[in-house]
Amino acid sequence: MKGTEIAGVERRSLEPHTDERGTLREVWRGSHQSFEVRQVLATTTKAGALRGMHYHHRQADLCYVPVGRVFMALVDLRAAPYAKEELRLSDGESLLIPPGVAHGYLAEIDATVCYLLSAEVDGSDEFGFRFDDPAVGIGWPVAKPILSARDRDAGTLAAAVEDVRARMAAGERP
Repeated sequence: MKGTEIAGVERRSLEPHTDERGTLREVWRGSHQSFEVRQVLATTTKAGALRGMHYHHRQADLCYVPVGRVFMALVDLRAAPYAKEELRLSDGESLLIPPGVAHGYLAEIDATVCYLLSAEVDGSDEFGFRFDDPAVGIGWPVAKPILSARDRDAGTLAAAVEDVRARMAAGERP
């Protein structure tokens, strides 16, 4: 496991087991990560498309990129001041993202991203802020990414930080 600057984020190298047929990688093992999987999702994302910045109050995400490569940005909304990390993720690693840590990615080439989630998605724990909020200054590798309406119209980093910290002050997770 590689350390990151953000508490609770786990970046793991996935050991390849390769033979003439191809490669097998173990993405998750319950005895190695105390993370209960409740739902699994997979996205296909075109090169130049950006998904994010999203965060949750209750749900943790374990991300794995079996195909392609993504530029991933993380912002710890729990910390004061917030912490930011930018990295690239491909088939050799997984990334565990705890509640309260915003995350978004841009597909540098066509990519498939698999998510193992600690809670079933019902829409009640889906929040976000603009990927290009100048207050966070993420160094996205594409100036004009392909965006969803939700991501294009998202709120500010300041509002997201206020939301997470107010819930924490009230005794809620994260």
